[in-house]
Parts: sequence; structure tokens; C-alpha cells
Amino acid sequence: MNNNNQDEKKALLNSDAFVPKMLIIIAFSILVVIGSWWLLKQPHYQLVITDMNSKEVLWQRDIEKGDQFAHQYIHSVEKSPVKEVFELSKSGELVTMESWTKSFGAGLPYQHQGDVSIKDGFYVMQNLNRPIHGGVLRMKPSDLYPHTFIFQEETFYLSKEPFVKRIIEINVKKKAW
Repeated sequence: MNNNNQDEKKALLNSDAFVPKMLIIIAFSILVVIGSWWLLKQPHYQLVITDMNSKEVLWQRDIEKGDQFAHQYIHSVEKSPVKEVFELSKSGELVTMESWTKSFGAGLPYQHQGDVSIKDGFYVMQNLNRPIHGGVLRMKPSDLYPHTFIFQEETFYLSKEPFVKRIIEINVKKKAW
């Protein structure tokens, strides 16, 4: 009887009974490895505000392609509010998407680009999709007027410490793993 049991076990092990299960396990393992590799291969980005001179990082958050951020300020010459909206494009570059102004003048948009409309007293240019020259926004926030920065659910003043009176750079950097 014992010989018979051993013969049955040998026959079972030599048969193809476990092949479908093994193929499923191997296929699943390959999918896990490929999926992990693909996720790690995808670039991850950070939106970073730095002091241009000292390179000190003043603020940073994770950002994904398609995410937008904005800043609002009072134009120093026109003394009117301005809002600019930027986006991390599908190609991973910063682009200007919207510009909101109450007037036209020095340093303000004047060309008819994108979709133009008037909303709440603002001249609004949307869908601009205009790349940022050099890929970096540079500015020197003043404490004379409020200057805010908006990203996701976070809003803060660029016209206050640690940003005020510094030349700051707003940039998107690939995150190292």
C-alpha cells in the first residue's frame, strides 16, 4: 500500500497538474516586476521656490503633470491686480495657461492669444499654453502690495518672509528616487 501511495505521488508530480498554477504564478510575478519598474521609471516632480542667489529652498511640494499653480499681485506701474496661472505640461515643462489683468500697459499682456474674455472686470486670456522662457519663473516680491501664491489647497504670501525682497525662482525639478 505504501508503494502504491508513493507511485501515485510520483505520477502526480510528473503530470502536468501543476503547470497551469505555476504559469499563473510566473505571469503574476512578471507583471509585478514590470509594474514596479514602470512606476519607478516614471518621472516624479517637485514644485520648488528657491532664493536665486543663495539657492536656499524656501518651499517645495510634489506636483504632477496637469497640476496648476498661480500667483496674484498688484502690478507696480498700473496699480491693478494681476493673476497668472501656470501648469506642468504633459511634457514636463512649465507653461503659462491663463493671464488675468484689469488693464493693459507696461509689462502686461497685450497680444490676443488663446481664448479671450472679460470676467468680473478682468481681461482674461485662457488656454495660452505658452512655455516659460528658460523654464523658470523669476521675480522679486515686494512688501508694498500683497503678492500671493496658490497651489492646490495652499495659499501663502510671497510678499512676506521668507520670500519678500529676495529674487526667487519658481521651478519644477525632477525628483530623485
